[in-house]
Amino acid sequence: MRAYALRDTYKVMSGMVAFGLMLGMTVSTLGADPLAALAGTFLVYGGSAQLTTVTLLDRGIGPAAAVLTGAVVNLRLLLYSAALGSRFRPQPRLFRWLGPHLIIDQTYLMATGRPELHGKDFRRYWQWLGLAVLVVWSTSVASGIALGPIMPELPHLALVATALFVAMLVPRLTSRPAVVAALVGGSAAAAVSLVLPALGIVTGAAAGVAAALAVSRHA
Repeated sequence: MRAYALRDTYKVMSGMVAFGLMLGMTVSTLGADPLAALAGTFLVYGGSAQLTTVTLLDRGIGPAAAVLTGAVVNLRLLLYSAALGSRFRPQPRLFRWLGPHLIIDQTYLMATGRPELHGKDFRRYWQWLGLAVLVVWSTSVASGIALGPIMPELPHLALVATALFVAMLVPRLTSRPAVVAALVGGSAAAAVSLVLPALGIVTGAAAGVAAALAVSRHA
């Protein structure tokens, strides 16, 4: 299981490194507390939510509102947890309580690519996967914080993580439901983000899942 987890982490490592460096540089540029940012890599365990929260705090938004917005950004993880529910439900109680904390885009993507793993095998795989992803993510953010003060201003860095996530998505578009989910989800997220930016991601995810299910039922 460890070999599977490390191999899968390697597949998504480029996107995590780019996003982590961007987050670390942003924290450094905004003058936020680097220790708080490093703690957030584990406590928040979600780059988009952490980036949103840090940015809002820098703009003078109150802590409660900033944290709430970050939580809304992470609402898409509820959809991931529902999809993985059948593999967590038979697990020991401690794992059911702590394991879901490691659900993010990358771990969900890799776990769904291993549908044959259940029970103890899935538990061991998930633990190794979560640990490996956490090490890569935390190291990337720390490196970004260290590099921030010596890096020139590069506005295009904000697009690096998005481009790499798209690169991970495209190879998955091998079926009609997947293509429909990507198109509907992306369109919905873009439209809602124009009005309510905090709800763009979760709305797009929900719309994409619903569209894929509808297409699958009529296939």
